[in-house]
Amino acid sequence: MVVAVISCVAGPSDTARLPLLSNRLYRVSDISVSSPHAGDPAAAKAQMRKQAAILRQQEADKHPHAAEILAEHSQLLLTNFGPGVYAAYLPIRSEISPLPLIAALHHAGQPTAMPVTPAEGQPLSFRQWAVGDAIEDGPYGTRQPLASETPVLPDVILAPLLAFDLAGWRLGYGGGFYDRTIADLAARGHTAKVIGLAYDGQKLDKLPIGPYDMPLDAVLTPSGLHRPQS
Repeated sequence: MVVAVISCVAGPSDTARLPLLSNRLYRVSDISVSSPHAGDPAAAKAQMRKQAAILRQQEADKHPHAAEILAEHSQLLLTNFGPGVYAAYLPIRSEISPLPLIAALHHAGQPTAMPVTPAEGQPLSFRQWAVGDAIEDGPYGTRQPLASETPVLPDVILAPLLAFDLAGWRLGYGGGFYDRTIADLAARGHTAKVIGLAYDGQKLDKLPIGPYDMPLDAVLTPSGLHRPQS
């Protein structure tokens, strides 16, 4: 089984959507779908991204060792999702880093991978990669495994996020890379489990859902594994 880590690649239009962090202290209760855009999932999510990005930065500042704590749950992932190829992402901005977790999974004998940034509107592909391996520059200022690395199909995808809710829905950057990738793998007859990685403080009660959104199989935070609640 291959576990892949998806990087929420932010193209030029995505970067423009993300705000500069303000000095305001945000709480989870400040972020709500109850807004003038509540009937329009895309507009509601665009509004929520600004607040969620600030909240995530606050969580990152409060919990500087969260990535190391996340890595202590590597066996929990293997127990629940089995061996295989685990794919992750090279963190940007305040994303919780998957690198200690990926290193622990690799040490446990699992193949690990990173995404290759596609052209706009295309799904991600993956190449085998372990912590310490060389990387090269990709589109939009991203980094990715060398072209000489072996292409793989992930069995588990570890995805970054801005927020998640109790039902397992994920708020990303709006670029659609994640949803297109999962749909593409399914169309090719390959099923991959998708696990969001987050700080505990990124959990919201409810997120707006669009017609093409794909739910997470679980979310891993420093406190443990969170399964969707119906």
